[in-house]
Amino acid sequence: MKAILFDLDRTLHDRDASVLAFLEMQHQKLNALHHTSIPRAYIDRFIELECKGYVWKDKVYSSLAEEYSLPLSAEDLLHDYRTNFHSHCLEMDGAAETLHLIKAKGYKLGMITNGRTDVQNGTIDALGLRDYFDMILISEEAGVKKPDVKIFEMAAEALNVSPSECLYVGDHYENDAAAAMSAGMKAAWLADGDSPETKADIKVGSLAELRKHL
Repeated sequence: MKAILFDLDRTLHDRDASVLAFLEMQHQKLNALHHTSIPRAYIDRFIELECKGYVWKDKVYSSLAEEYSLPLSAEDLLHDYRTNFHSHCLEMDGAAETLHLIKAKGYKLGMITNGRTDVQNGTIDALGLRDYFDMILISEEAGVKKPDVKIFEMAAEALNVSPSECLYVGDHYENDAAAAMSAGMKAAWLADGDSPETKADIKVGSLAELRKHL
């Protein structure tokens, strides 16, 4: 194995905790600045509507503004999100420690993440992870996204290794583990405790557990 590649959201970036931290702030700010009594259900509804990031925020905020008769427009709320979300970003437990260990062992490090270039770059920088990586590939700028095997092949080529010399680590079975294996890479699936048994080269429940395999 010459290279280890990672997904970003819910693998290195604790996206769920980050979104919740931002929403807590936004909810409190809306009520305090506009003297409203928006229920806490606003937070739960945002999380429900955005479907773990797979629904664009403009659609989410348009729905919320109408449902809760919010004092700000969807555009204003979206601007608040884009301006302030990254100050609430939290890493997955042990992310920096894991990357430091991998670099110390002499592996090349890469990242493949789906998403908008500006958003994902902002998250990477907010977490202070950029300098660990030899290559970062974001789907918007790559013109292809996971689970298309092409993006994995592009990443291996950028690292000057073959796919068979790579281990890919991610939390989403279809987009990460299965796709990486289809591209000829080994896959470490960062699965939660409720995930069904599914084929992967390595199945772990945390980055701490992953470190034991390195």
